[in-house]
Amino acid sequence: MFRYIRPDAQEEISSNFTRFLNNPANHAIRPTCIHGDFGTSNILWSPEKGRITGIIDFGGSGIGDPAYDLAGILSGYGQEFFDKCIAMYPNGDQIAERVHFYRSTFALQEALHGVIYQDAEAFEAGIRDFR
Repeated sequence: MFRYIRPDAQEEISSNFTRFLNNPANHAIRPTCIHGDFGTSNILWSPEKGRITGIIDFGGSGIGDPAYDLAGILSGYGQEFFDKCIAMYPNGDQIAERVHFYRSTFALQEALHGVIYQDAEAFEAGIRDFR
């Protein structure tokens, strides 16, 4: 992907991954069952009832880091809602750093998806901020 990315963004990405991979706390992840695609389109909300009415699209479900699902919440619903969720999550403050790391990879994942599946729209959407 780096051939599509400007040099300062390459350095930032490398630094971000190095920091994540060199943090011993990130090697003690307790895998659990996760949704794997906890974006806004997969959490059904009823304004009339004022509550979540369903969760859909379990195609990405599996065993993984629960911080990944929380990164989807952060990405889709913003910091304020994420802060409310993480405050209720057991030991949420301990996984918040991982949440932010995963969130930082979403655009790159979208660009990579575009390359793999020859989806120019996904590629452009993912790579846009790195050019």
